[in-house]
Formats: sequence, C-alpha cells, structure tokens
Amino acid sequence: MYSAQQIANQSLGVYQRGVVECEKCRSPIIIRQPGMVSVEFCVPCPKCGHRGIYLKRMIYIEDAADRRVKPR
Repeated sequence: MYSAQQIANQSLGVYQRGVVECEKCRSPIIIRQPGMVSVEFCVPCPKCGHRGIYLKRMIYIEDAADRRVKPR
C-alpha cells in the first residue's frame, strides 16, 4: 500500500537521486541511480575534477523535481 506522500510524489514527477560530497572541494556530486553503484565506486567531481573513491554508505538520498517539460 502506498502512502499519500508517495502518491503525491509520483503525480508531481519527483524522483530520488543520490549525492556524495567531494573530498577536496566539498561540492555535491550527483549520482543518478544510487541503487546501481557497487560498495566502492569512483566518480569525478564536476567542479574541481578530483576523482575520489567513495563508499555506498556515504550516499545520501534527496528528492529532486522532475526535469521534463511535458508530462508523459
């Protein structure tokens, strides 16, 4: 059974994304499919270019608005 918040999020087009913080410059690095990463993964920072090794448990999930202009 879905909660009212989950139904509202689906109708508004809200999706979840993972975010880790860069070890060097502390800017956020967005991970589009956080469930698909392995226990250890390596991603470059979009701001400074530093390529760090992160753990899956370091990812925090945030809700993001849908970027589509036209609804499906």
